[in-house]
Amino acid sequence: MTVQGIIVLDLIGLVLLAWTLNLVRQNRLYVGYGVIFVLAISNTILILSVPTCLTFVMRVVGAIFPVSALTLLALCFIVFILIYVLTQVTLLSNRLAVLVQELAIKQAKEWAEHGTGREDSHAPEAKERL
Repeated sequence: MTVQGIIVLDLIGLVLLAWTLNLVRQNRLYVGYGVIFVLAISNTILILSVPTCLTFVMRVVGAIFPVSALTLLALCFIVFILIYVLTQVTLLSNRLAVLVQELAIKQAKEWAEHGTGREDSHAPEAKERL
C-alpha cells in the first residue's frame, strides 16, 4: 500500500474516531457501541500505520494484497456488529412483548374490577389515558 493511501486512510480513521466520540458525548450513541468502534478504528489505524502489522495480517489471512486483508477484516467486523445489534434488538423486542402482555393483563383486571368493558373504552377517562 502506498504512503499516500495509508495517510488518507489514517485521516479517515481519525475523522471517524472524532465523530464516534462526539456521538457518545451527545448521548446519541451507546457507550458500549462507542468503545467497540473506537477499538476497531484504532486497531485499523495501527495495522495500517505499522508495516509489520500489515504484513502479519496479510500472512494470517492469506492475502496477496493489503487491501484484500483489510477488506476481509472489515467484513468480519461488519458481520460481528450486525449479529450483536440484532441480538440486542431481539432482547428489547422480547422485553417489550412481556411488558405489553403485563400491561394488558393489568388493564383487563382493572376493567373486571370496575365492571367496565370494552364498549366503555370511548369514555372520557379512557381518552385521557391515550
